[in-house]
Amino acid sequence: MATAECQIAKSVAVHTLLELLQQRKTRRFGCGMELPGGPLRYRSTMPPIPLCHEEIHHLLYAGVGETGRHLADMQYARRPGREDGQGMAIMNFQGRTVASACAANTTKLFMTDDDGVYFAAGVTHPESGIPPELITLQQQRMEIPRRAPYMLSFNQWYTNRPGTLYVVPVTEVARVYLNLLLVLLSEEFGYFIVDTDNGNAGCGLDRFRQSRGGHLHDDPASNRVMTLRDLDAAISDTALQEQGLVCQNLFLMSQAIGLGGGIQSVGSGRHLLGLEPHIYSGLGFTFEASPIAGVRSNPVGLAGVWEGPCPPFSTSIEDAVLSLVESKFGIGGLYSDPANAPWKTAAGQAAPQIAPHEQRTIEAVIQFCNYVSRTYGRFPAHVDAFKTVIAFQAHHIDTGFYDKFYPNESVPQAHREHFTAWHQSHLEEHAGLSSMHEEVLS
Repeated sequence: MATAECQIAKSVAVHTLLELLQQRKTRRFGCGMELPGGPLRYRSTMPPIPLCHEEIHHLLYAGVGETGRHLADMQYARRPGREDGQGMAIMNFQGRTVASACAANTTKLFMTDDDGVYFAAGVTHPESGIPPELITLQQQRMEIPRRAPYMLSFNQWYTNRPGTLYVVPVTEVARVYLNLLLVLLSEEFGYFIVDTDNGNAGCGLDRFRQSRGGHLHDDPASNRVMTLRDLDAAISDTALQEQGLVCQNLFLMSQAIGLGGGIQSVGSGRHLLGLEPHIYSGLGFTFEASPIAGVRSNPVGLAGVWEGPCPPFSTSIEDAVLSLVESKFGIGGLYSDPANAPWKTAAGQAAPQIAPHEQRTIEAVIQFCNYVSRTYGRFPAHVDAFKTVIAFQAHHIDTGFYDKFYPNESVPQAHREHFTAWHQSHLEEHAGLSSMHEEVLS
């Protein structure tokens, strides 16, 4: 394989990232924690120490920070006989610290600490002087039952303990789903969907079949016939990948700061969203019951904070489709004013208009969504409108634990120097904590 020659000297940024990746390890044992038994039995001599505002700001920015406009460098102009268009699948031009399918940015962060439960509505650069925009949902730590299925057994001893910051990414799958339907049911893609749970019904798309003069490829030989279940799973998987990216960014930032913690499964994500508030409140999402027997309820949004495109937050799923199209091509929409585009146009040259979604594509999407809503009493049919699968915890580590059981290199210098670098004023205000810190360093 032919490769280009590289310069030996590498930038500081490369060395820093290599170091962060090399030292990236889950460090679960934090200040104030206890492992009650087994070969790593240990009780911390340090009190729980909450994260400061600056640490939280850095973490939130790493996860969902606003970075200005992204480049949106896509193929927008359709070319006859080719399948390389659909650039207008992009849903907004706001860039963030993580990639997002269709630039939908539909993964957002919730967090809980000793003081409350919060929704991160906006996060600018830590050096901007603007604190994160946090909406308070509860003025005390969210208590997650320490038993399955709400918290998995191997996480129970250290997860969501005093002093920790527990961060929960939640993804609005339904909105990404609607947008991708406008791509998949377009003339260019032309997928046809069948419902194998309902006698191979055409999901409301029969009049759009190619065999009936339409534009959707209903011949299985075309390899463009999908089952409804496969479509649901594929779109959900696509949307949820963003949660892994968010958590990895949180992990790298915690490593750079010198904090412990790591990524973990949330156990029952539906309960964490708020499925059974009589067991625990979770994040308080509204679960809409289906009138169809045997179909489970659907988390459709958090009233007044983050409302999805499904009833009761939308009058109908058809209105949700039309609202999405309007947000892109209507008055004041993303593509309605070429000046909104992040790229520049040569002086004196008119910016090209972006072709909107075809009318028959919009009609096909509406018919499909109406079919799903009628048949299953919810949208989407087999995956939830909002979903959470993983979380990230950050906390101050007790280096005494690692020094007792592990080689010295298991605790990087950033962690050993963390309190001095980030909490000097706090140490000076609390002489007892300062003396304990000195013992840990000695």
